[in-house]
Parts: sequence; structure tokens; C-alpha cells
Amino acid sequence: MPNNWFTADLHLGHGNIIKYCQRPFLSDEERAQAAVDLSGSWSVSQATIRRHDAALLDAINAVVQSEDTLWILGDFCSGKIEEVQRYRSRIVCINVYLVWGNHDHCSIGPAFGKAIEQGMISVEGQDIWLNHYPMRTWNKSHHGSWQLYGHVHGRLMKEDQQEPWRLTRDVGVDACEYQPLSFSELRSYMEPRMKAFAKHQNNRISI
Repeated sequence: MPNNWFTADLHLGHGNIIKYCQRPFLSDEERAQAAVDLSGSWSVSQATIRRHDAALLDAINAVVQSEDTLWILGDFCSGKIEEVQRYRSRIVCINVYLVWGNHDHCSIGPAFGKAIEQGMISVEGQDIWLNHYPMRTWNKSHHGSWQLYGHVHGRLMKEDQQEPWRLTRDVGVDACEYQPLSFSELRSYMEPRMKAFAKHQNNRISI
């Protein structure tokens, strides 16, 4: 049975993201430079960008099969349609869909099976609201739908952990060990949160 996978914020070809997020693909020299001058004008090398891009694409192809569905929740790469098509051709999955991110050029939609601003999908009966941006309320949020997002590069993970009733998950690569998450992995993550959500909803109703 085909699987559903989710990722975000690959930023393929985007050297500054590798630098600012200090992704683990910097050379030793670049890592030392970032430690003392993260916001400086220096740039990562083309070799680092190639290493970064290959690692993220290989991580997708290692788990996502050709007949599966892969949702990319924004910021696929920094280029226009020609560059995006080159990266897209390196992904073996046939059904690759995009949720628009703020770094996605308006020309790139045709490279994907579909491209949406945001929207609801259902996987094995579970409603999932997809948006590049984290949300605190969304369609059916009071009825157990999940919200998957990117954009913040893992910066809200602690906040989400402190509010275990929030049915949200950052699926960006910086929050997911630089690989996509499967629906089954998300379901395991959400199971205790759904119990906390039900308890939280009951407490709200009883007040």
C-alpha cells in the first residue's frame, strides 16, 4: 500500500540557509567561521551546497517509493522553474505535491503534481491541514485535525512540547533529522497528543 510522506524547508541550492541554520553539511572551515561570524558576508562553497542537496535528496529517495505520495510544505529550492525541474527529476517519487512557501518562486508550480496555498487532506481517515506556516487554529482544529507546517526551522518544537494538546508538527528538515516523516511516524507522534487534546477539550467544555 502506498505511503504518505511529509517534509518542508529543503532550500535546495540555498547556501545562506545552510549557513544560518548551521546544517551539518558545512565544511570544518565553514563551521569554524560560522561559530565566530554567523551573520557575516562570507558564503558557503558550491561543494557544500552540492553535498547538502545530495544528502537531502538521497534521504528522500531512501524511504519514499515511486508510488508513494510526498508533500513538500514549502521552500523547496531557491531557484526558478528550470532549477526546480532539475532537482525534481532527482526524486524518484511520482506523486510530489507542493504547499507554497515564501521562498518558492511563482514559476515553479508546473514541476509538481499540484501546488496549493494551504488545504486539508485525509490520510487513513485522519484530517490533516497543510500550511507552510505554523498555525494556532485551523480548519477542524477543535475536531481533532492535525496541522503540519515548516518555515520556522525547528524553533517552535519546544513550545509544541510544552503544549502537548496541540495537534501540530514541524515537518521541516531542521526539525526531522533532515529526512521526511511518514504518516505512520506522525501518527505515533500524535497518539499521546490526541489523548491530551481530548482531555484539554473536555476541561474547556466543563469550565
